[in-house]
Amino acid sequence: MKSRTLPLILAAAVLVITAGTAVADVRGSPKIKVSLQEDTVAAGDETTLEVVLVNSGDLNEGSTENPSLNSGVTTARGLTVDIGDSKAPISVTTGARSLGNLQAGAPETASFDISVDEDAEPGTYRVPVELEYDYYRLIENDGDRQRSSTAPTKYVELTVSDDATFDVTNVSSTAQVGSSGTVAVTVENTGQTTAYDADITLETKNEELTFGERTRSTRTAGEWAPGETRTFEYDVTASDDAQAEPYPFSLSVAFDNPDGVQKESSGSSISVTPDTEQSFSLSTVDSSLRVGEERTITTSITNDGPRAVSNVVVNWESDKSNLSPQETQIAVGNLEPGASTEATFTVDVTDSAEQGAKQFDFVASYRNSEGDRVDSDTLEAQATVDESQDEFALEPVNATVSAGGSSTIDIKVTNERDVRLSEISAKLFASSPIETDDDEAFISELGPGESETITFSLSAEGSALEKSYPFSVDFEYTEPDGDTVLSDTYRKSVEVTTENGGGGLPLTAVGGVALVLVLAVGGYVRFR
Repeated sequence: MKSRTLPLILAAAVLVITAGTAVADVRGSPKIKVSLQEDTVAAGDETTLEVVLVNSGDLNEGSTENPSLNSGVTTARGLTVDIGDSKAPISVTTGARSLGNLQAGAPETASFDISVDEDAEPGTYRVPVELEYDYYRLIENDGDRQRSSTAPTKYVELTVSDDATFDVTNVSSTAQVGSSGTVAVTVENTGQTTAYDADITLETKNEELTFGERTRSTRTAGEWAPGETRTFEYDVTASDDAQAEPYPFSLSVAFDNPDGVQKESSGSSISVTPDTEQSFSLSTVDSSLRVGEERTITTSITNDGPRAVSNVVVNWESDKSNLSPQETQIAVGNLEPGASTEATFTVDVTDSAEQGAKQFDFVASYRNSEGDRVDSDTLEAQATVDESQDEFALEPVNATVSAGGSSTIDIKVTNERDVRLSEISAKLFASSPIETDDDEAFISELGPGESETITFSLSAEGSALEKSYPFSVDFEYTEPDGDTVLSDTYRKSVEVTTENGGGGLPLTAVGGVALVLVLAVGGYVRFR
C-alpha cells in the first residue's frame, strides 16, 4: 500500500512544478492595425497622408506574477513605416518613417507627403503600408528572451474624389518695398465638378509683406465651373525692412461640392517678390541766399526708380528760424525713372541769419502705381548763405555848400540787387548846422546795376565851419513780389566852405573897399 502511494505523490509534485513553470513564461507578439486619418484626396492635390498605427498586442501566454513582462512580447521594436508601390495615382515624396518602439495602447502617426496626379481618375485605391520591426516572441522565467523580426504589409484605402480642384497658373505683383501694391493670383478649377460658395484665401508666411495689419485676406468666387480660370487681387503692404527677394504665401480654396459637403483644397505655395524701394536724389542747382534779403534756392530732383511716379511735390522740411520759405511745397508733376526736374523755393533770410554753408532737408511726396500718396526718405542739399549786401550804392556829386549859403546836391543811386526794384522813395536827414527844406526824391524803378541821379537842397548856417558835415539817406522801395521794404540808412557827407567870410563880404571885397578909402583920403590930403 505504501509502495503505491509514494509514486503517486512524486507524480503530483512533478505536475505542480511543471504547471508553475508554464505560467511564468510569457509568449506573444505585436498586432498592428493601420488606417488613414483623412482618406480622401482630389486630383492635383499636394497633401500629407497621416497613417495611424494602433498596436493592440497579441498575448498568447502572460504572467500574473510579473505583468510587466507581458508588454515585452507585445511591443514592436525599431518600427519603420513606408508607403509601397500601388496602382493608386499618387507619388510619395518622403521616405520611410522611423517610429522607434510601439507599445500596445495609444496610437502613433506617420506622415507622408504625396502628390496626386493631375489626371487621376476618381475612385478608391488600395495603398500598401509596409511595416518592419523586431519583437520578443518568448520571455522565459529565467530571463532568456527569443527575438524575432517581421515585415508585414498592411493596406489602407485611399479615395480620389471627383470634387473641384484648383491650380495656380500665374502670379503677378505691384508690391514695392516701403509701399503698398497688389498681388494678382490666377487660379483654375482643374477638377471635374463645380465648386459652390468658393472662398479663396491668401495667407502670408512672413511679417514684411502683409495685408495691412492682417496676415491673411479672402476673396469670394461664388459658383466656379470646371476648367474656369479666375484672377483674384489682394492689397499688400511691404514694410521698409522688406527686401527685393521672394516671400512665401499660401493659397487655399474653401467650397461646397455638388452634394453640399464643405471642402477645402490643400494650400498651394506661391512666392511674391517686391520691387526695390522707390528712391530719389536731390542736388542744389543754384542759390542766391543772402543775409537780410529775400532770395531763392533751386534744387534738382531725380527719380532714381524703379518706377514712374506721378504728382510729385517737393516739400521743404528744414527747421531754420532765420530762413523761412514763402511756400513749403513745390509741385513738379510726373517723373519717369531717371528723369529730373527743378524746384525753386523763395526764402526770406533774416538780418540775424549767419552767413556760411547750410544743409537743407526736403521730402518728395508722390503717388505710386496704386494711387496712394507716399513720402520719400529725407533728401539733403547744401547751399551757402552769403553775407549781407547794401541794396544801393550812393555816390554824391558836387556835394558842397558855403557857410551861410545854400546849394543843391546830386546823388547817383545804383541798384546793387539782382532784381528790379520799383517805387523807390528817398529821404534825406541832416542836423545843424546843415539844413534841408527839400528832403525827398523819387525813382520809379531801377533794374539790376542801373543808376539814376536824385537831387536835394541843402543850406549851411553862417556859423558853420569849413569842414565835412554828415547827412543820411534811406529808401523805401517795392520788391518784385510786391513787398515794401525799408532800406538800411546810408551816411554821406557834404563839404562846407567859408569863401564869404562867415556870412560878410569876401576878403577880396573888404580889401578893395579899404584900398578905395586909403586912396580917397590921400587925394583929399593931396588936393587940400
